[in-house]
Amino acid sequence: MKGLSLEVRVGLLIISAIALFGVFVMVLNPDSLSSGYKLDVLFNNPGNLQPGASVNIGSVRIGRVDKIEYLGGRTLIDGRRPLIKVTTQLNDEVRSTIHQDARFYVTSTSIVGESILAVDPGSPEQQTLTADHVFGIDPPRMDLAFAMAYELLQNLHSLLTDNREEIESMLHAAANMIRQIDGLFTRHSDRIDHIVENVESITNETNQLMAGANRLVNGPQVQRIVRNVDHTLASVSRDIDPILADARSITGKVDDVLDMIGPQQQQEIQTAIHDGSELVSRANRITEDAGAIVTHIREGRGTVGAILMEEELYDDIQEMVRDLKHNPWKLFWRE
Repeated sequence: MKGLSLEVRVGLLIISAIALFGVFVMVLNPDSLSSGYKLDVLFNNPGNLQPGASVNIGSVRIGRVDKIEYLGGRTLIDGRRPLIKVTTQLNDEVRSTIHQDARFYVTSTSIVGESILAVDPGSPEQQTLTADHVFGIDPPRMDLAFAMAYELLQNLHSLLTDNREEIESMLHAAANMIRQIDGLFTRHSDRIDHIVENVESITNETNQLMAGANRLVNGPQVQRIVRNVDHTLASVSRDIDPILADARSITGKVDDVLDMIGPQQQQEIQTAIHDGSELVSRANRITEDAGAIVTHIREGRGTVGAILMEEELYDDIQEMVRDLKHNPWKLFWRE
């Protein structure tokens, strides 16, 4: 070493430093020692994810984030317009373990730790993921939630400050109303207790009434009536089909008969039906007249009514008729 010049010593020192730095980088980033493949993960907002972040399955590192690009929603990819493209470098040995239903999402190693890209490899029954891009699951926007909460608190503060007098008046009115309600309940506590007792009594009576109604409905008489009704409906349902069939048959036969006769015969049938209707009307009128005559006689009006309804006169006529039968000469001889 003593024979080396200063320049050689400085060069050896620089080379040693570079070698040590390379070893240090390889130790800290073992992914650089192995080959891998690229996979783009598309987000609308990947949160605090930064280039160089770890890509993990569980707690196992399988790759790293190479770069993050802003797409701005200008590119249509699979019917969607993502804002951010995250390019990852994944190890080749995990390619066959990531399936089509795999999920990519942003998480962190701890509450205050750095953000990483986590991978749920999916179901082994699914095919291996062969696409060069996937859509990731956006992390919850805590910053946006805090911003919205701050805006809400600011609006509430402005509302309370600008309407302080109205709010104080409303609170005083509410307190006064509560005091009045409390006084009302205090003054009429006996009546309120009586009302509650009446409500309980009505409820008990209603329950008893419903229990009695249930016993009546479920009693043997109602059940027997229901069975009889079911039996009757079954009989009607069983007998109605033959009756309808007979009615259809009669209707068909009537249609056949009407088709067989001509227009003249149909006119004659209609005339006969009309004449029959007139005969029925006349018979009804004669029956009504006969009924009126009988009523007239029963009431004792007229000569026939007086003779039939007056028992003494009827008896005298009968006696006179018998006397004439035995003594017909009295018709020609008067004593």
